[in-house]
Amino acid sequence: SGRTQFKVVIKALSPKEVTRIYTPRPLDRNDGTFLMRYRMYGSVRKGLKIEILYGDQHVAQSPYILKGPVYHEYCDCPEEDPEIWQNVMSCPFQEAQITKDFISFPTIDLQRMLKEIPTKFSQTRGAIVHYTILDNHIYRRSLGKYTDFKMFSDEMFLSLARKVSFYLNVGDWPVEYRKANDTPGPIPVISWCGSMDSRDVVLPTYDVTHSTLETLRGVTNDLLSIQGNTG
Repeated sequence: SGRTQFKVVIKALSPKEVTRIYTPRPLDRNDGTFLMRYRMYGSVRKGLKIEILYGDQHVAQSPYILKGPVYHEYCDCPEEDPEIWQNVMSCPFQEAQITKDFISFPTIDLQRMLKEIPTKFSQTRGAIVHYTILDNHIYRRSLGKYTDFKMFSDEMFLSLARKVSFYLNVGDWPVEYRKANDTPGPIPVISWCGSMDSRDVVLPTYDVTHSTLETLRGVTNDLLSIQGNTG
């Protein structure tokens, strides 16, 4: 099959840099295209050289050069200039889904959140976790009995550590139902679940997040691998 004929070799662009890179066999998507994946276990400053071979022949414009620096998942490499970070990540000025999610919260009163959320949502059946990320250190306080799923949000925030403070609902049910014109209005709570009449800000499920972070390491099924295992 084409899957066995293609070979991908990835290595540091500079011979002075050595890093371990896991590159499994390409995935045949069964539509004439193949998906190549890799996971780095170290960072490189100069960049990566990516060779795509069919048999012993380079394919298309191979070898491809990915200019550095290229970082691995667990690097301690914060970009202190937010404009540079946004440009590199090609962030849009506005994200339609985020704008829609926060339309119920024209203003956010952090002091009100600190006072109201612990008393309103941390009842016996509560599943709220208060997170604060400060100087790239993550602090959390569990509010309620059913907060074991914080292990999934922990790994997500360890990957995205920034200076923010928020509340996360790790339960299987939304918690904020007040409308924007209510008095007092709703409070933004980030959740893995929602409904047509709730105001929780919904993230992708913890299962999708976990499988993405652990791609090519701790899981076998993720958003990429399943593309090579469909009919």
